[in-house]
Amino acid sequence: MEGQVLAIHDTTMCQFGGQSIRKGAFRTSKGKSGYLAHTCLAVSADGSRQPRGVVGMLQVVRLSVEQSKDSPGLTYDNERQRWPDLVGIVEDERPTDVDITHVMDSEGDAYDLLEFMVSQKFDYVVRLCQERRVLTCDGEIIRLKPSLEDATTQLTRSVWLSARKSTKAPAKTDRTADRDERSATFEVRTTTANILRPKDSKEYLSALHLRIVHIIEPNPPEGEVPVEWILATSHRIDTPEQAAAVVDAYRARWLIEEWFKSLKSGCAYQKRQLGSLDTLLTAFSLLAPIATRLLSIRWFARNEPGRQATDIISPAELECLRLIEKRRKRPLPKEPTVHDVLFAVARMGGFLKQNKSPGWQTLGRGFEEFQTMFDMFQLMRGANEEM
Repeated sequence: MEGQVLAIHDTTMCQFGGQSIRKGAFRTSKGKSGYLAHTCLAVSADGSRQPRGVVGMLQVVRLSVEQSKDSPGLTYDNERQRWPDLVGIVEDERPTDVDITHVMDSEGDAYDLLEFMVSQKFDYVVRLCQERRVLTCDGEIIRLKPSLEDATTQLTRSVWLSARKSTKAPAKTDRTADRDERSATFEVRTTTANILRPKDSKEYLSALHLRIVHIIEPNPPEGEVPVEWILATSHRIDTPEQAAAVVDAYRARWLIEEWFKSLKSGCAYQKRQLGSLDTLLTAFSLLAPIATRLLSIRWFARNEPGRQATDIISPAELECLRLIEKRRKRPLPKEPTVHDVLFAVARMGGFLKQNKSPGWQTLGRGFEEFQTMFDMFQLMRGANEEM
């Protein structure tokens, strides 16, 4: 890693089938056991959002005291503590020439976590969801949303929103409600807020002075829930460019959701027939770089399809892919792009021409087949050079 990096944090439940609980794991649902993978994915902060890889993971389990002695998983009295723990690990291992901004969704809206990052002078962008108490300049205590009414509008921006189907039933909040794919026009407003320590908190600081970026959709289409984000950040937000950079950092957060899909579907992680948490964690370590490569291929093919192929695969891999496609009478262009790579690899996994875009399973199967053929290609080339 080099330069500026977004460290995106989130948790996913890794579940594995079987009536017996995998050794060291915990029962997650009927017929399944596993663990919580609290993960940090590094992403370039230069606008390309290039996935760089996993820079930290905590394996959290929910076991009895007796069970936890034999488990490599971590147990917490308060699982919220995993958030500052992973931030600390990532910062401890950060190279001196890398600047990190920790990016979190609303699950990171915890006073102890915010206080930790503020006191340690770490950079962050965290989505707030709680209607916290705010101390105004006049000494009045009000709630967070009313305190944002006088925020300064820095810019207006139009973005394309993807469709979303809620997985939470029957109740749906504004944050998880279904929506159709559409264009949305946001107002990006900035202000500051003195967030008071919760009454039941034992944290040291009685208040946190936070910079706030408030993104709101003032005129949503009829029947649509307006988009609204309240972001707390350590970065300066005095200019439209600075405010936009904070919004862009948060918009990169969804890449970790795609990384989880790449791991679980593309690498078929949850189908691994391994009998213990130890071996499942070993498999995680082996598959994580592959999941990152799959994500990079798909990300650039969708967002920068004209990039040259060697931005995501090595020259040797491209040479091998070119030979494979030539043998199958589908020669690659003279200067192939990442889009060409995506479809060439996906076809090895069974992708059909009439389908719009390769899914994770197809891409994962194709990449596994390609890597097997590339290993053979390297062995044969080495043998020829020795002759």
